[in-house]
Amino acid sequence: MFIPALQKYIEEQLTAQGWDKQEAAATARILLAHKLDISLSHLPLMHKMQLEIADISPELARLAAGEPLQYVIGETEFMGLVLYCRPSALIPRGDSEAVAEAAIELMKNAGSPCIADICTGSGAYALALADALPKSHIDAVDISADALDLAENNAARLGLTERIHFYQGDLLEPLLRLGQSYDMLVSNPPYIPSDQLAHLDKQVQHEPAIALDGGADGLYFYRRLAADAGKLLKSGGWLVVEHGWDQAADVSRIMAGGGLETCRVVQDYGGRDRGIICRKQY
Repeated sequence: MFIPALQKYIEEQLTAQGWDKQEAAATARILLAHKLDISLSHLPLMHKMQLEIADISPELARLAAGEPLQYVIGETEFMGLVLYCRPSALIPRGDSEAVAEAAIELMKNAGSPCIADICTGSGAYALALADALPKSHIDAVDISADALDLAENNAARLGLTERIHFYQGDLLEPLLRLGQSYDMLVSNPPYIPSDQLAHLDKQVQHEPAIALDGGADGLYFYRRLAADAGKLLKSGGWLVVEHGWDQAADVSRIMAGGGLETCRVVQDYGGRDRGIICRKQY
């Protein structure tokens, strides 16, 4: 089957399962580009190439079961970096890029900043910062050994292994043991209230619950960050955290209780509150 016909077939199969037409079309293009090992921009040039339905049937079956495309093809893009993507960690999303960009902007004139990424998951924040700030030193922490393995593989893929040190442990605990002080802490912690997990989109429910569950009100990890972040930050150091679209005021209040003043709320590309920038004042 020629590629344009197979693309149409994939779109029809997905829309028959209730997918939005635009999402189905985008997914078909990404899946075919992945199978052909080409960039999306080159896909229109492949109209004379052929693949059979059997070649994409396993992937279609996984998509039909609700598995996210990023897990099906094993990779995703974040801040222009292609990252391996596995069910051991959350899928990096475009909403997070605005927060990463804000963190980079804070450190771009900092010389050789020392930065820590808490709840690193696939390593998206740490890798984006290391790529954009070549003189930085970055420590990345996650409680999941499987997530850290993925993050380390991503660092190797991008040639950033020597620039990032990975530590397994619960939130800030490994860093407190190191005795290091930091110019900036960044974190995208779990922030979904526990009773909402069962109601999340089917695809999101394929992602690890440990990386989603933020406790009864979704704010458990922000309280823990606020309690100990000041012990790790230098005077005038920054804390940049991602949060849910409706949590900015609560997270800001929690951070103020830990001596961290909110300087700015970061909005994602959809115009929703997505993160806050705090500063240690003493």
